[in-house]
Amino acid sequence: MDITRFNRRDKRSTSISRREWLAAAGVCGAVAVTSPSTISAETDTPSDGQTPLLKPVFESVVCRWTPENPRHDHQLIFPLSDDRLMLAWCEYYADRPSLTFRQPTSRGGQASDDMPCRISARVSRDQGRTWDARFTLQDNLWKLNVKHPNLVRLDSGEILFFFVGWDSAGQRNTFLKRSSDQCESWTAVKQISEPGWYCNNNDHALRLRSGRILLPAHGVLGGGPYRGGKSKLESFVWFSDDGFQTWRRSAEGMTTEGRGCHEPSIVELKDGRLLCLLRTTRGCVYKSYSEDGGDHWSTPAATPLDAPDSPPLVKRTPGGNLLALWNNIASRSNWPRTPLTAAVSRDEGESWKSFHDIDNRPRHDAAYASVLFHGDETLIAYYTRSTSWARDSEVTLKIFKTEQFDA
Repeated sequence: MDITRFNRRDKRSTSISRREWLAAAGVCGAVAVTSPSTISAETDTPSDGQTPLLKPVFESVVCRWTPENPRHDHQLIFPLSDDRLMLAWCEYYADRPSLTFRQPTSRGGQASDDMPCRISARVSRDQGRTWDARFTLQDNLWKLNVKHPNLVRLDSGEILFFFVGWDSAGQRNTFLKRSSDQCESWTAVKQISEPGWYCNNNDHALRLRSGRILLPAHGVLGGGPYRGGKSKLESFVWFSDDGFQTWRRSAEGMTTEGRGCHEPSIVELKDGRLLCLLRTTRGCVYKSYSEDGGDHWSTPAATPLDAPDSPPLVKRTPGGNLLALWNNIASRSNWPRTPLTAAVSRDEGESWKSFHDIDNRPRHDAAYASVLFHGDETLIAYYTRSTSWARDSEVTLKIFKTEQFDA
């Protein structure tokens, strides 16, 4: 497998093999550990090309690999009442006896994207340090699986729970159910997408200051079925102004050369515009803007953020900065997925400073981050796996002081 890499400053491309990249990472992967006080507004990518590792106040693997549950990903952490936190994630499960004897390095029977999966959850009563017993938040009612949890709380206290049910190569639809009692019980599951093939990444739904709810999504340009890397992908949003009692799809989508634009992440800017960061096969993160609450979007354009074909995440910190998390290495492939890097924008996404790695182990993938700002702490969770593993993965949680991103 060849990986296209780019020098971060002059974008000259070279082609290296997976083995060569791992060997190089083994030599260059050691980086300095920095304390929270070392982050400043002037900090940018270090001149030696290495990015310091941000030190958490707490970390743990909250969803561990087992043969019966070999893959964990697409997580989020959502606040409930009484200062409880709920971790929701995609928990894949073995569906035949032979899989219970697998190792994570076994390619046969590996936990591929279409393996049986449910959305599970656990509750923490101590700010994410420990977690209670697992329970099922959404059963797999579809032919393949259910994934991509998103949770939004309305002013009334009602919680909206979005997810994607996957039936076939041409049918992967978005569904909604609602809870008025802190996720203890739910309304019936309702499909909110027109029939088609769609994805909604975890922890991407958001409420605008107007009250409008946005659910970022991507699908196959021109309609399904999905044909892997050969499909042209388009990003868009579903939105509602009445708590998703009624909804509609944005009038315009976003795409670009290569595989297109997918896994959009959106944040509302102070001037009312929306900024969308996009996954592409162009060697960097792309961006697009909306001036009408998500209905119409500008033509996607490249950002200076190097990236492989993996998703970015953007959130607004309590102090008003923008926080981006993504795999900070240029590649037109969907690999490598390390390091997982955080950067801060103090000018509404025009520039990015204070580059610090969240995870930079050279022989581990780390991607698909989620973020919760809770009290004076920031909880960042993401999937990780050894590069020697098949598609199996775990969920890691790191907790930082929010001032580390708001300095």
